[in-house]
Amino acid sequence: MRLLLGLARIVALGGLLLLAGCVTANNSLSPNDIASMKLAGVAVSFAPDARIQWEDGLRAYADSKAVSLEQAATMADTPEAKAFVQGLLTPRIKAGVEQVLASRLAGTRPVRLDIRVKSLLFPSAIQRVVIGGHRGMIADANLVDARTGALILAYPELNASLYTGQGIVGAAVQAAIDNNATQTPVDKVSVRYGEIYRNWLLKDGV
Repeated sequence: MRLLLGLARIVALGGLLLLAGCVTANNSLSPNDIASMKLAGVAVSFAPDARIQWEDGLRAYADSKAVSLEQAATMADTPEAKAFVQGLLTPRIKAGVEQVLASRLAGTRPVRLDIRVKSLLFPSAIQRVVIGGHRGMIADANLVDARTGALILAYPELNASLYTGQGIVGAAVQAAIDNNATQTPVDKVSVRYGEIYRNWLLKDGV
């Protein structure tokens, strides 16, 4: 048991280090540049090899096909299943980020934030009990001119993660928190992503 717990801590620590290891991007825009911008929208896409782990999305796919969750898991890597899950995630990520940015970019120059998701992980309670893991998203954030599509500023692999309860007790506590929350875990991660990007873009600090 001690060996198992030790391995779980090592794996969990490795996951934390991975989530913390995001690219530090340079923001060369002046305050006047930023003040002139107005958010025209947020566009969300997924890298071809994007890694998605989201049990709720897989369960929704299972329901749509009238199959068990176990059967759906065997189809998770098919183009149809990926498109289904990504279709559920896209509006949630878009809404969460727009919620944070819209009021802070209210100038006259229309800009769009293009988000390209590379990794979005929501480890199950069982996984968090056995080996650990935290919720998070890694995605490229490209700010572009909404009229021309020209790139203004790039932040590759921006990483947003949230601490998630670990072990038997932690997973139980996290489940209680989730059940009483007004936002879903996907919503929370999306908002956190928007907050990190907003603080970096506006140079507000984190």
